[in-house]
Amino acid sequence: MLTLTALVCPQCAAPLPRAARWRTVQCPYCGATVMRGEELVQRADFHAAWLRAQSHAAEGQVFQWRDARYRVLMPLGHGRHHELLLAQRLGAAPERVTVKLAHVAGHADGLRREYEVLHALQALQGPGAAYFTRRLPQPIGVDAATTAAGGSHDALLLRHPPGHWGSLAAVAQAQPEGIDARHAVWLWRRMLEVLGFVHSHGWTHRDLRPAHALVHPHDHGVLLVGWREARQAEGRALADAVAHDLRQSAWTIRAVLHGSRDGGTPGLGAHTPAPLAELLRRCSEDGTALDAAALQTALTEAALASFGAPRFIPFNPAPHGA
Repeated sequence: MLTLTALVCPQCAAPLPRAARWRTVQCPYCGATVMRGEELVQRADFHAAWLRAQSHAAEGQVFQWRDARYRVLMPLGHGRHHELLLAQRLGAAPERVTVKLAHVAGHADGLRREYEVLHALQALQGPGAAYFTRRLPQPIGVDAATTAAGGSHDALLLRHPPGHWGSLAAVAQAQPEGIDARHAVWLWRRMLEVLGFVHSHGWTHRDLRPAHALVHPHDHGVLLVGWREARQAEGRALADAVAHDLRQSAWTIRAVLHGSRDGGTPGLGAHTPAPLAELLRRCSEDGTALDAAALQTALTEAALASFGAPRFIPFNPAPHGA
């Protein structure tokens, strides 16, 4: 006997798309997010859980964005025109997102510009695209966010990358005497890997600084954010923009080596070995004709001369509980 299996939404019992057999989908009728699993869940139990989640009396700000409600979990940063927030969608399948919320009306154009840049970066093809696009911010959309009080603010929503502690600016604040120079090597290398990928497609960031680099301590990862000023170029204009990105990457590393002990120009770190310090100085102050790949090679050589064979050293961005 031939047995037919139909996948239906546990919330409204509507038929689900075929893709529900192998990945998470959104019900086209009620909007519930459904993930297929081996465990059998009774529809009544699922519906009751969904109602509890929807009526959750969460602390903090709750806002509506498109057809979903989100609860603000914590602030992540504060700029001149925008506030950066961590939020979670309320519902049976909560999803954490990063929200870039405009302080006042009239800044939607900048948010849409950033969304368009990120969308274009996610569409890049070629060698390494599957790897590197997952290490770039993943945009969800731009729309008005309405608060419970009726206020409306333009908002850009991004998928929230799990495991990222905060920005390198926050690291510098947490370690005012500067980080161990051994950590500077992998931090710079991760930045250069992503820059090399986007540069190879004619894109440049153009606004690299410590606040625009999020660190993942456990996996030794770095996520570059703040792509609003990014542009595509070619020829001499591209070469100049690439050189600017590389100089700014070096200054970003100098900032975390220097720490926040004073407000002067970031130094090279009191305990940075000479080969690494010279490469940072040359790249940040004298400029360089190297591309990101060649600079990675120079960094590998400087690290080998400074520290010997590479080895994994756990990184605590706030060793003193800052």
